[in-house]
Amino acid sequence: MLTPRFEITQTDTEVTIIIYAPYANIKDTEVYVDGTDFRFYSTPYYLRLKLPGEIEENDTSFGSYDCEKGDFSLKFPKVNKGEHFENLDMITTLLAPPKKKNNIIPNIEVIGNPSANSEDINETSNENDSVVNDESTNGDEWYMHQNNPTNILPLLTSSPKYGFANKISGALVAFESAWIKEIIDLPMPDTTPESERKCLREKRELSDFNEEHYLADLMQPECIEPYIKYVAEWETINKESISLNETEVDLLKELPNKEYLLNNDETYKLLLSLVDILFGSCYNDRTTLGENTVESSWTINKLSSTLSWFEEFADAEEVIRACFRRSVCYPLFRNWNLSLKVLEDVKKVVKLGKKYIIKRFCEIHNLFNNSCEPRYILNQLYIKDYLVWLQTVHESSIESLNTLIADIQPCKEDMGFDLVELEQAAYSVQEEDLIIENSIHEMVDQMDELIVNDNNRDKPKTIYYIKDKHSLKYLLSSSSSSSDSSDTDSESDSDSSTSSTSTTSNSSSLDSDDASEPE
Repeated sequence: MLTPRFEITQTDTEVTIIIYAPYANIKDTEVYVDGTDFRFYSTPYYLRLKLPGEIEENDTSFGSYDCEKGDFSLKFPKVNKGEHFENLDMITTLLAPPKKKNNIIPNIEVIGNPSANSEDINETSNENDSVVNDESTNGDEWYMHQNNPTNILPLLTSSPKYGFANKISGALVAFESAWIKEIIDLPMPDTTPESERKCLREKRELSDFNEEHYLADLMQPECIEPYIKYVAEWETINKESISLNETEVDLLKELPNKEYLLNNDETYKLLLSLVDILFGSCYNDRTTLGENTVESSWTINKLSSTLSWFEEFADAEEVIRACFRRSVCYPLFRNWNLSLKVLEDVKKVVKLGKKYIIKRFCEIHNLFNNSCEPRYILNQLYIKDYLVWLQTVHESSIESLNTLIADIQPCKEDMGFDLVELEQAAYSVQEEDLIIENSIHEMVDQMDELIVNDNNRDKPKTIYYIKDKHSLKYLLSSSSSSSDSSDTDSESDSDSSTSSTSTTSNSSSLDSDDASEPE
């Protein structure tokens, strides 16, 4: 049976369920409503929903089918008029099977090595199927399995853990290390202790930091400005207008429904890693101007320490610092102001609430699935679980995350790359070059003026070489100035005349003295 795409809207008095089921057999269509339980059957489609509030089927209920669109439109009144049904767009949660209060079986998924014995997995799966058939249905002929697969894996080992909520262990043993290195920077993830990940990551970043690249982006702000000025989608929408598109709905309805037994510390770390992944997503969107490229999946993967190093964070300052360090080490544009703008983007995305965050993660899932490298592994380790968990997490948790990061402003001094010293040195060199350039321009202007005023065109020209550290320039000018030359010539003639007169006078005086001496 196929699980159809569906959409639910509500008013104060009724609920409308729109089911997209093209080529359905209308004659066989059946609808069942009982409180929060809604079921739809029309060959080859089957849909079972667990609504957050009660509806009923009575004389005011209404149903229609649009042959061109292939849509069933079903309307049912609410049992409690004026009640607001929460999370009607959380697809995976609505597809969850009803639980029997008198026989609750904890739905705990234990994640371990995917290369485990397949016979054990099949045996466990068969046992679970028998539990569902014998206990959950209670003879209910309407109950059927929907496309809601769950991978059941063996118990965790003592090896280092990673993945969503740090619950997975040994999942990458079966893969070749050279293949895994395409997407994961952490060396030997199944043997490297968790406590060493941060130190190894920062050491690698320090060696990968390229001063020339960073300074080139710093001194050419005109190349970065278009990306900073770009108006992203999250800057133009409000929380109430957010809705999931067909592609996103199709993805969510295929996800397995899981329950996560998490303590406060694990939830806190999940929220911090959420910021880390969103930073990579927002950076990609801004630097591609909203049009994803073949490098988009690489950018998100590389900028996120969660996805590339399997790292967990202790506080909000630490995760923001990690994001900024990687943003000035690896992507094409390595600019501090651009990173600050991306941080503002993350804050706006979080402020829009969990539905918009789910949209961002749906895009990440799609990019990873279509990547040339095996980034679908990251979907299995992180993204899918985030999509399921985000649908169940309370909106207040997202609001608390918004409070955590709202006032954080990272400093260049804390990055460990001597960014302040590098920038000061670059600006000093730039200032020196500007002084030299201005001096050259002044000399050129003066010499041009001298050439214009030169009245003696027959005099030989002299070549002046002006050299700085960037180039060797030459200018042609007269060997003497025009205005100063004439003044100098006249002064020279006057001095010559005076000197001649003085010499003659002195000579006469000497002759006179000589004549008066007695013989």
